This record gives sequence, structure tokens and C-alpha cells, in this order.
Amino acid sequence: MKISESFRSHFIREVLIPLVLVLLIIFTAATFTVWWATAKTNRDAAHQQQQIIETSLTQSLTEMIKQNRSLALWQPLGRRLDRALQDTPWLNQNVGTWLSTMFGHQLIYILDEEDRPVYRWEWDKNVPVAQFEHLRQPINELSARLKTPFASGGHAEAIDFTLIDKRPAALAISIIDDGYGGSGRFRLVSVKYLDASYLNSLSQRSLLHDLYYADGKPMKTGANYLLKNHLGDALGYISWRPAAPGTQMFQVIGPVGLAMVLIITLICGVMIRRLWLSSLKLSQSLLQLSASEAQAQHLAFHDVLTGLPNRALVEERLTQALGKLNRSPEHVALLLLDLDRFKQVNDTYGHHAGDELIIDVGHRLSQEVREADTVGRLGGDEFVVIVEGITAFSDIQKLCERIIASLARPFTLLGSETWIGVSIGVAMAPQDASDRLEMMRKADIALYEAKSQGRGQYRVFDNSMDEQVKTRQLIAADLRAALQNKRDLAVYYQPLMDISGQQVVGLEALMRWHHPQRGVISPGEFIPLAEEMGLIIQIGEWVLREACRVSLAWPDISMAINVSPLQFRSAGFVERFKAIVQQEKTLPSRIELEITEGVLIEDEKGAQEIMRALREAGFRIALDDFGTGYSSLNYLSHFSVDKIKIDRSFTQSLGVTENSTAIIESVVRLGQAMGLTVTAEGVETNSQMAALAEAGCNELQGYLFSQAVSEQEIAALLAPDKAS
Repeated sequence: MKISESFRSHFIREVLIPLVLVLLIIFTAATFTVWWATAKTNRDAAHQQQQIIETSLTQSLTEMIKQNRSLALWQPLGRRLDRALQDTPWLNQNVGTWLSTMFGHQLIYILDEEDRPVYRWEWDKNVPVAQFEHLRQPINELSARLKTPFASGGHAEAIDFTLIDKRPAALAISIIDDGYGGSGRFRLVSVKYLDASYLNSLSQRSLLHDLYYADGKPMKTGANYLLKNHLGDALGYISWRPAAPGTQMFQVIGPVGLAMVLIITLICGVMIRRLWLSSLKLSQSLLQLSASEAQAQHLAFHDVLTGLPNRALVEERLTQALGKLNRSPEHVALLLLDLDRFKQVNDTYGHHAGDELIIDVGHRLSQEVREADTVGRLGGDEFVVIVEGITAFSDIQKLCERIIASLARPFTLLGSETWIGVSIGVAMAPQDASDRLEMMRKADIALYEAKSQGRGQYRVFDNSMDEQVKTRQLIAADLRAALQNKRDLAVYYQPLMDISGQQVVGLEALMRWHHPQRGVISPGEFIPLAEEMGLIIQIGEWVLREACRVSLAWPDISMAINVSPLQFRSAGFVERFKAIVQQEKTLPSRIELEITEGVLIEDEKGAQEIMRALREAGFRIALDDFGTGYSSLNYLSHFSVDKIKIDRSFTQSLGVTENSTAIIESVVRLGQAMGLTVTAEGVETNSQMAALAEAGCNELQGYLFSQAVSEQEIAALLAPDKAS
């Protein structure tokens, strides 16, 4: 076919040249953007790493001085030191071994008022007096800062980084309580070297790699932090291999970007060629229309994000698979999958990273199934797998185990590793159902069971699950009716005793439900139901109102109320509690709100604001079930509370496990050092009571004294003959 010269020049001028210019502009802008983003990300990461190492070092000093303080405030130590003859074995056990074993302190000394070492401990053994000389100058320099008394008892303490034997170290000095609540004449000195163990711990805390100390010039190719003392004197450098997320990102997207450039260039070439040919042949337009129709057909039955079958196609394939059962002895399995901790990923990294995670999950699931099986996405973080041709139930068990193991492996999002999990509910046909809707319903019931049993596992439907769901629905309906009518629900009160076990110092308000047909229903069963149904706020406020009313009759006794995490995070929580207390004509200072780690773990900043508002209103706050959370100790440094309640599991382990007494003593010392009341829950025997008294607990609670009683029985509970 002959092409005119004017047509050719028109095509080049109007189509080819503008397209090439647009591509050049786009590629240039994209290249500059990637380069700028890489450099800025690396700079931001370097600045953040400097802040992380500085914060980690500061936290390390804070933890070390708290460790010293917990021992310096221990009154038996002050009394023991005032004796004329020092008991070295006792000091070894309660000072040297304690600080070195529990907290990793390497050098530990006790000095008298003339700076003479009366106790010497280095590297897990006692040392001669002459060994102290290598510490004298650093101690003298730091002792000048022992001027500011801290809050309790007029004591003083100081801590700083210094050089000891030309090695960097953290040096802490605390004046020891004299045993009678005042500043004594002895000082506790402890040292932690910034050795490999210290730097390894710091590395784990700060998530920085290959930390080491350099006393000369800093590493040129790595990142460096200048270690200084409080006077600003340089002590050397802490160096590490810096993370360069920008470079890592570039290494990932660079090849992809280059490939995309080539692909786009190729596509543009193809488009130009198609445009060229389309001007000559009308059939090319018809082919493009046909391709568009095919794409639309694909989008109608596939998930846009992952390309997997969507709900419509899944339902169609499940219906087809169930229809084949009449002609085959084989079985069909429906697996409903729900990702664990996906919301945390979205909240931490953003929805874009969440989309990437969903895509990766789709890829991994597709790798674990056969080509004949169907992997689909129902929406959000919900996936489905349809498995046909099953001859052995063990095949489904193995598939579920493979899927759980596959999704338990870390995912890389935005250059960082993150972990999720998956819960799976399984329904089998024809034994569980032969209808699509019934299969979906029963698989969903099994999925709920898997999630309620701790997540990260699979459950296969059985009829008992269906009965449990129906029972829960009936109980939920009865609970709603009981709450509306205030029928069968009551508030009971369990006493909190002083350490002697003779005097009631407080009452804890507890909900009780006496169901007319089912009898007593445990709070552990109906409280989660109330949270699911959105009734927990109404229940909690009713309990508070009842407790306030009852407290008017006993003005010398505090009243403790449990607060649900959902109730704590609800809008207007503080204002409603203040209004209820005011309406019942009592004082917030007589009300103690018990919260658990679940209240604090999701939104630390928001929890701090709510707790600050509660304390300003006059409420007292207790941290319940202390010690069971992975970061309970950390919460004490971030949240202001008045009391910690040692979880009953520690009380029950007294005399059973080896370290139970030492753990409780440590918690008590920590609480006393922070000025907190320490209450032990679950006291059931006199031996437990004696051990807790010896440890120094302030209050006790448990069946040894009384179970929760009704309002009418409080008077008998508080009677003098009852207490005796």
C-alpha cells in the first residue's frame, strides 16, 4: 500500500514527536524523583538513628539508676550496714549477686562517709581494698552532683557515662536509706561497662546493627554517635552499620523502574505502530474493542487488587463444585481465612503497604494450592480457598498447616520486616452441608472458633460449634433483657485487707449474673458478650453508680471499679464518670479505677491523656493483673498510677515455683521505690499471706478473707468480730 509523503510527515509531526517529548519529560522527572526520594530517605533515616541511639542510651541510664534506687531504698540494707561488723555473705547475696545477676552490673561498691569501700564486688566476686583505686577519680567527679534530693526520704543519686580503665562505662551512685526513712551515711556505687554485651543489648533495643565502641576517630563509612558525659567531655564514639532504606528502596525499585521504562517504551512503540496501522486498517479498532470487552469481563469476576476471583466468581465455583458431589464420592472443602494483626499493619505502615501485603498474601496462597483449586478474595483481609477432589481429610489438615506456616513467615513492607498470621475456618461437603450458603455459614462459625481460641490456627466445623453459637445468641438476648430490667444482675463486693488480714481497707465492685434457668453465669462468659454487643459501657456505668451509692454508707473505705478497654476508649468516658460520681453525691477520690494492659496497649498517647484527666478529676488508678503483660514494667514509667495489683498467678505460685518469692519481692521493691501501693490478688492460704507480708505487700485480696458478697452482707463483713 502506497503511503503519501504528506500523511507520513503529518503523523511524525502530530503523533511521534509529541509522544517522544512526553516520554522524555516523564522519564526525567521520574529519575529525579527517585534520586531525591532515595537521598532524603537516607538522610531522614540517619537522623532518626542518631535520635534512637541517644534515646536508648538515656533510657539505659534511667533504668540503671532505678535499679540502684530500688536497692538503696531497701531499708534492711541500711540497717544491716549500720552494724559494726559487716555481713559480707549477706551483702553478696542481696547486693552483689542481686545487681549483677538481675541487672548485669559488673562493679559494685558500698562506700562510707569517708569514701572508704566497706563492700567490694567486681565481676561476680569480692575483691581487695586496693582494687577500688581505679574507681576513685570517676566516683569523686560524679559525687559532686549528689546535691539534688529525689522525692522520697531526702536521698540523692547521680549517674553518668565515664571512662574507667580507659573503657567507657555507666557509673551510678545512690545514697542508701539509713533504715529509718532518712539519708544514710553509705553510698551504693555500681558500674556497667559499655562492653559487647551492653552494646548487643543496646543494639536489640535500638534496632541498630553492628554496634561497637571506638575511642579514636569515628568510622567514615558508617554512622557514629559521640558519647559524652554531663560536662560535655567526649568519651569516644559508638559506631554502627547504618540502615539506608532509601538505597534499599532504590535497589528494589531501580531494576523495576528500568524494566518499566523499557516496557513503557515498548508499549509506546506498539501503540505508535497500532496507531499507524489503525489509520490504514479499520479492523485494528475492532480488535481493540474485543480486547476491552474481555478485560471488562475479567474485572467483573476478579478482585482488582490481587487479580484473584472475587466473591461472585467464588460463589459460582463453589456452587459448581457442590453440584458435582452427586456424581462423585469425593469431598469439597471450603476454607475461610482471616488475617491476624492486619489492622496493625495498616495503622503502622499505611493503606498502601496494606495493599502490598494483601497482594503478597494472595501470591503465597496461590503457591500452596493445586492448580485445580480456587483461591479468592472476599474483601478486606478475608480470603477463601475451595478445594475439590478430596479423598482424605488429612490432605485438608496438611493444607491448613502449610498455609499457616507460609503466612507466618515475615513480609517485607517499605523496607521493613513485619509479621502477621492467619485464622482458618473449614467446612466440608457433603458431611457439613451441600448448599453454598450453609457452607459459607458453617465455615464462618469455624473461623470464629479459631479466632476466639487464640488465632494463628485452624478449626474444622462440627455440630457442637453450631450449638455454641446458638447458645451464645440466647445468652446474649437474655443479657440484654436482664440489663434493661435490672433483673438477675447484681453488684457484689469483695474486700481488700490490710497486710495483717484483720482490717478491711477497701471493696472491689464485681458484677454477678444469676440466670433464672442457667444458674450463675461467670463474668468471664458474659462480659466478653457484653463487649461484643456494645453493652459494656452501660453495664460499667451501672456498676459505678451502684458502687458510689453503696460507698456512702462506708466513708472510710475505698471502692474499686473494673474498667473495660472498650469503655475506657469510648468517647466522653471521663465526663460520664465525673457526672455519675457527682450525681451520687460522693467524691472521686474514694473511687479507684482498675485498668489492665489491654487498656493501654493500642493507643499509648490517648491512654495517657485519659488517665491524666481522670487523676485531675480526683480518681485513683490501679494497674490490674500486673506482671502478666509483656511490657507491664514499661507502663509504670509512662503512666501515672496509684496502685499495682500483683496478678493471682504469682500469688498461686508461691511455694510452687523456685523464683516466685524473688519475683514478688522485686515487684514490691519497685512499687515502693515509685511510691505505689502494692496489692496481691488471689490469696487463699495462710502461708501465701505470710510470704506476701514478708515481701512487704501493702494489701491482700482473696478467698482466704472472703468471696464477693452482696450489699446486705457488707456490714457483717466489716464487723470487728468478723475481722478478728
